[in-house]
Amino acid sequence: MGVDHSPSATVSPTADGNCAAHATVRPGSGERDAFYLVHLWSRWFGAEYERGHRYSSGRLPLPLCPVAGWEVDDAAGLDVYAVVAEHDPPDRDGPVHIGGGFATIKSREQTVAELPDGRFDADALAGDRNAWFWFGVVDDAWRGLGLGRRLFEERVQWARDQGADMAFAFGWEHPGRTSRPLFEAFGFVPVERFKRLYEDERDVCPVCDVWPSDDETCTCSGVVWAKDL
Repeated sequence: MGVDHSPSATVSPTADGNCAAHATVRPGSGERDAFYLVHLWSRWFGAEYERGHRYSSGRLPLPLCPVAGWEVDDAAGLDVYAVVAEHDPPDRDGPVHIGGGFATIKSREQTVAELPDGRFDADALAGDRNAWFWFGVVDDAWRGLGLGRRLFEERVQWARDQGADMAFAFGWEHPGRTSRPLFEAFGFVPVERFKRLYEDERDVCPVCDVWPSDDETCTCSGVVWAKDL
């Protein structure tokens, strides 16, 4: 499971109000969006994928196959919603991705299995239909312009439209970088904070300077956030 935060995704010139006028947030759809999202997922959380000489010859994690428009048997019936932010400057030929994220719907059983062991009753906390917010990333140059909030807002509305009872996410906690204000702004409640939350599953973390070749894992803390929809 990823995490919602807004660290830098790519190096870009600093955005300003004029640039923001050319920024949009829209539902993600198609191979270009799917491979952009998996690039973010891989960079921050080590998700594995392959990009072939054409998008269609690559390989995506299962949740992003429906976003790409690929028909995969294991993804049949998977509820997933992707959202991307783009900048379409007048002096460029086409828009440029500057942020994105996605959400999925999980059953009670899947959610109980996904939640870490803690001081809470996972079975009592989970609903019948649960929205899980995976990572939400905004290019560092575009932070502070409300794009992270818009990415979040789009997914909250989608979750409600899907009839989700609850929404969950893992919020990244690191000195100087936290997703806490964003979660609190949308009425999420911190369930429990875990030290080294990603230790067993995350061998990539640019902040910890951890990479697969190091044989080390992420030492960041994280918070389980929940919201009754």
